[in-house]
Amino acid sequence: MEKWKSVSKKRLAFTIVELLTVMAVIAILISLLVPALALVKAFAKEIEQRAQLHSITVAIDMFAANSGYGTYPPSNDNSMPPLDPQDPTPYGGAQKLAEALVGWDLLGYHPKSSFISDGDGSAGLGQPVYDPTNRRNMDERKGPFIELENANAYRLGDIYANVQSFDPLNYVLCDVYAKKRTLAVNQANKKTGMPILYYRARAENFNQTFDLLAGAPAANGIEDDIYYYPDNQNLLLLGAPDDGALIHPIADDAAIVDDYLDFENMILNNEIITIRRPYRAGSYILISAGKDGRYGKADDITNFTTAE
Repeated sequence: MEKWKSVSKKRLAFTIVELLTVMAVIAILISLLVPALALVKAFAKEIEQRAQLHSITVAIDMFAANSGYGTYPPSNDNSMPPLDPQDPTPYGGAQKLAEALVGWDLLGYHPKSSFISDGDGSAGLGQPVYDPTNRRNMDERKGPFIELENANAYRLGDIYANVQSFDPLNYVLCDVYAKKRTLAVNQANKKTGMPILYYRARAENFNQTFDLLAGAPAANGIEDDIYYYPDNQNLLLLGAPDDGALIHPIADDAAIVDDYLDFENMILNNEIITIRRPYRAGSYILISAGKDGRYGKADDITNFTTAE
């Protein structure tokens, strides 16, 4: 009996070789699972970003139908040619999208707005159009056309430490790839995504061709394009808020002509071969900088790719 017990105990024990084998198997399984989990997480984040762009798309359509403006929000930068005499401050596509959908102060869009950086308008009232202390002003507001939880609206000063000539109080809608922007001036621990770029199509034009052969100046070479690169150029030139040494691939050339061409190649519909025709040539495009926070790379998420 004692001999049987001794044998049983010996058989139940692990040897060092068996233990190491089990540990090796576990390590192999972990090495296989971690990349797979990372891919699943990345895919889930991409789905979340596409859902946000869809929400913005619905909101833009609601703005066009119910705001009194009559069409999609403008995207031209007031500080770029043709200059807006009311507003020399950079105020372009990303900021105007935010104003249209949530207002200059997150309380809704005012139909008398002139889409300028200080929130004033064309009413000639001698006071800002966006006045939350005035009941009549609030009754005239439209929207917000998107839930603030889906909008991810942040002031530029929350994202960039140096907004240069921008007004730091102006809002933009940020994507879902939130990172801790250690340079944010309002809250050091705030996490924000990158601004969503917005360009409205100039539907009166029919192609997207920078005229290099004519030797025209840059401003003239793109003046008849459907999508106008300078609508968000100043914002792109702010660079990356989390690393001032890094710049965006579609804003990294000393010769700005090359940036124009990079942008055009990014938005062109290659299925059309007779002319250079962009996606969504009759409406607007939206661009998220994606996981890496850099505009113009393969991980950008847009509303105009064939994969959407």
